[in-house]
Amino acid sequence: MENHQLMKLGEVISISTDQQINITNETCTVGEFMRGLSSAIELYLQRYTNYSWTEERGQWFTEEGVEGQVLRFGQNEWESGTLRLRIEFCPDEPEPEPELETPELPLLEASIEPADSPLDEIRRLAEE
Repeated sequence: MENHQLMKLGEVISISTDQQINITNETCTVGEFMRGLSSAIELYLQRYTNYSWTEERGQWFTEEGVEGQVLRFGQNEWESGTLRLRIEFCPDEPEPEPELETPELPLLEASIEPADSPLDEIRRLAEE
């Protein structure tokens, strides 16, 4: 099972310089990385397409996101909601599963005493 964790905007990431996207430091916050990615897309749109960068297009990188719809596997209808871009982190070594604590049950002291038999009364009467 993969352990992908959603990164918060203020958390710090470290990436090698050959994997950086429009940022100048090896370490940066997730928010700084997302702003750098947003700027890189904006520059691309300006140079290579007929699209211009708009505030609405920038909403992909904000908490508010953009309004949209999704069609999920196994569903027959579109579902409306908000879409936004985020960074996930998956540790190389997954966190160990917490051990389930088994409650210690107190030992029951069992006394093995024979139960009274209906014949005991007859035996007592015969001994008298």
